[in-house]
Amino acid sequence: MLKKVAVSDLRVGMYIHELCGSWIDHSFWRSRFLIQKESDLQRLTRSRLQWVWIDTKRGVDVDVRAVTLGPFTRPPAGSATARAAQAVALSHEQEAFANAHDICEVARDRVTQMFADARLGNRIDLGQVERLVQDMAESVEEHPDALTSLARIKRADQYTYMHSVAVAALMTSLSRAMGLPDDQVRLAGMAGLLHDIGKVNISDAILNKPGRLLPDEYAQIQKHPELGEALLREDADIPPEVLDVCRHHHERIDGQGYPDRLPADRIAQLVRMASICDVYDAVTSNRPYKKGWDPAFAIHKMLHWDGQFDPDILQAFIRAVGRYPVGSIISLTQSELGLVVAQNCEVPELPVVKVFYSIRWSHAIPERRVDLAEAGSPSQVLPVAFPVDWAQSGLPVPPVVG
Repeated sequence: MLKKVAVSDLRVGMYIHELCGSWIDHSFWRSRFLIQKESDLQRLTRSRLQWVWIDTKRGVDVDVRAVTLGPFTRPPAGSATARAAQAVALSHEQEAFANAHDICEVARDRVTQMFADARLGNRIDLGQVERLVQDMAESVEEHPDALTSLARIKRADQYTYMHSVAVAALMTSLSRAMGLPDDQVRLAGMAGLLHDIGKVNISDAILNKPGRLLPDEYAQIQKHPELGEALLREDADIPPEVLDVCRHHHERIDGQGYPDRLPADRIAQLVRMASICDVYDAVTSNRPYKKGWDPAFAIHKMLHWDGQFDPDILQAFIRAVGRYPVGSIISLTQSELGLVVAQNCEVPELPVVKVFYSIRWSHAIPERRVDLAEAGSPSQVLPVAFPVDWAQSGLPVPPVVG
């Protein structure tokens, strides 16, 4: 049922069906979305909007009121309001993951075709790139974790293409977390999609080699930023910021990167962002020669690589994906393992998990969904301290995210 309500009456858990105003009156990319957290609510109340339409079939009604507990607003655990809000949030999460899955499928096909066209010397369809970036931005706006976590899942033979999709999704999410304006969000997404386009000129035998690269093979790989910039420069419509990211996404803050060994003061913000997103997706992906790291383990390692990343942007990246990103395996107080399935933005150190394994009894247990931010939930959370090879570990494969 649709209802027109005042912005001042909105609450977390309501589903926005339509924003009553011009696009210049607010900062939302989508006109239909679930109010999942206080930050969404604050953005609405700070906007120039006075009225919105809500859909009570997809969210809570106007007579549902949350109460303040601790540092953020949340209905009492176990209450009818809490159960209703949890059901709505879970339904929205499932819908967002389904939408993100569809975007990933389309993005994979489009990027594969884009690389094939570039290999044949055909011009890149920028209009198609921009539409794809817009879809990604809307997905990130709807559910920040869905697209970034699904894009990380890729087959070895699809790595080059899906890596570009994943980096674009991460760049979009990071630029949103940094509060960049819409034009910079679009540039970030476009740069992510095109950053590795130079690999069209690298042999598949090298790109997909199952073992360690020989020195001459690695030297060829290191040419892809320059090859990519040269390819993109043939199109006068490619923004200079995208060219910069394509050439310099392997530069480092300590000046030890390639191809130009740029000092920190010559590395642009968008390039600094891309280097983080690129490395994160690379180390968390399964490759022909190694297993991908657990996302939380990857964050831990990246924090200790002095001189590689801009520390302020790395912190913003952690805010975007979470201290324990969706897909991370964490150990809990009761000697159990849980898979992170959602973030609590107000308390990022306490995510929502799907508990699936007892360390104490060394066997799988019935899955249960636990919001670690709720009163009474286990609060001691530790990432699994090493990458887990589920095929060799004897542990059950963790449940699908969601």
